[in-house]
Amino acid sequence: MALFRYLSDDAFLIFSRKFRFLYEAALLDTYERFFSRGASFPTPQEVVHAIYDLIKRMPELLAEGDDVGEGLPDLVSKRRRRLKFAGEANEAAEAALRVASIAYQKLLQTGWLEEEEYGLRVTVDMPMGASLVMQLLSSLKSDVSQRFGGVVVNVKQSLELAAKLQPGSSVKEAVDAAYAVVQARDQATAFLKTLRAILSDLRRIRRTIMESRSMRERVDAYFQEFIGELVLKDFQAIHTFNHPFRFKDHILDLARDISLDPGTMRTIASGYVENGMADTLENGLRMAETDLLSIQEVFDGIGEMFDRIAVFRRQLEQRLRNTVKYAEQGSGGISSRASQLVRRLHKVMDQRPALSEFAWVPLPVEPMHTPWSERHFAQPRQSRKALESMAVPPKLVDPLLALRKRLKKEYMERIVPDERRLLQWLHENVPLAVTKEARFFKIEDVDSFIAFDAIRRFTKPGDIPPSIAVAFEIVDDSDGPQHDSDWIRCGNFLIRRRPVPAGGVDAG
Repeated sequence: MALFRYLSDDAFLIFSRKFRFLYEAALLDTYERFFSRGASFPTPQEVVHAIYDLIKRMPELLAEGDDVGEGLPDLVSKRRRRLKFAGEANEAAEAALRVASIAYQKLLQTGWLEEEEYGLRVTVDMPMGASLVMQLLSSLKSDVSQRFGGVVVNVKQSLELAAKLQPGSSVKEAVDAAYAVVQARDQATAFLKTLRAILSDLRRIRRTIMESRSMRERVDAYFQEFIGELVLKDFQAIHTFNHPFRFKDHILDLARDISLDPGTMRTIASGYVENGMADTLENGLRMAETDLLSIQEVFDGIGEMFDRIAVFRRQLEQRLRNTVKYAEQGSGGISSRASQLVRRLHKVMDQRPALSEFAWVPLPVEPMHTPWSERHFAQPRQSRKALESMAVPPKLVDPLLALRKRLKKEYMERIVPDERRLLQWLHENVPLAVTKEARFFKIEDVDSFIAFDAIRRFTKPGDIPPSIAVAFEIVDDSDGPQHDSDWIRCGNFLIRRRPVPAGGVDAG
């Protein structure tokens, strides 16, 4: 069984071998030269040639004791089945070419590269798993700084495009809206990864500062990594027109309005089916709901992420202030320089006694105290006292705390009604032998709204509690007119009483 699905079991084994630094550089160079852009299919000779050129440019990649020297001759590999030196070959060049061939064979054996025969021609390609890994490693090698790049604005515009849909929209508009929702979800996820990357970078900078062995290294870490790489790039991007808090509420409102509009959701779901992202309309609805919920979760939690970033930033800035504040207290600070100046003045006064009577200024002298005395010694440990019996005092309950707990309990029972309260509300609002439609319900107070909002979620089979299902039948009718009031806008549903069995008594 493979450790990773698309990677060989020995894929990372070569990075613990003799030429591990050469393997890393060879993979990055080969990926960027042949497989990062364009449809290039190099031959094995061209790959070995590229590794040889890498050794020629950076001979320090080889292990110790394998120094190939400098001034290696060039190779000729174009339209040749065998590699040939352009100049005079020497022992160092042969050794470098041999190492390049070994590195190429190891990359083949561990699954980073693969050969393919096309007739008489053999070409080299990079498998899918290795290509994805190298894409990430290449991005880490080139630039690890994160950017917002207008992600929040793009998410807002994508949701606005989806919110403009009407029930009678064309197929093209539905497909565009589906793509917009998927793109908004991907960008929101990438935005969350960016915030996590900034937090990780702050932790890395804090570790670098704490591990600094001198004051110069600590100050360099502050100004090069914290200020130069992070603050001036990432925080500058945050505090601009694209700041997440500028459009946070608008994005959340758009996502909620779209998810609560049955007509818009069905149109978007049809777009999912048309572009092949879902096989049925029901699966399209579920995918659209999941994508919109992911967007809401991201923008609901960015406040905590920014709080964490702000705390880290304040801690690092406080460390910088402390470093600058106490930097002068070391051996190279102003105190040591002042003491040296005083000693030099004393020497001048000793050499020229005539100046001594003008060198002193009468000033009050602070009394000196020694930093040690008998009062500073550690106190001896006293003998342990025996336990004494005593009456247990009664537990004092703060009346304000008790009132707060009682009010909190009543509040939770009110906003999350139990089955008994919902059943009572249905008996009061649904007459006998009448099918009541949700669009005709009149919501007059908060309790009615809470009960209505809880009951409208029982339209799916299996969601209705057994005690309510015995007495009432709730059927989805979202294709009909909507319920639209000052309290809520939602799809229509039907409520009717079930017939009372013979000999039974209706609770209403």
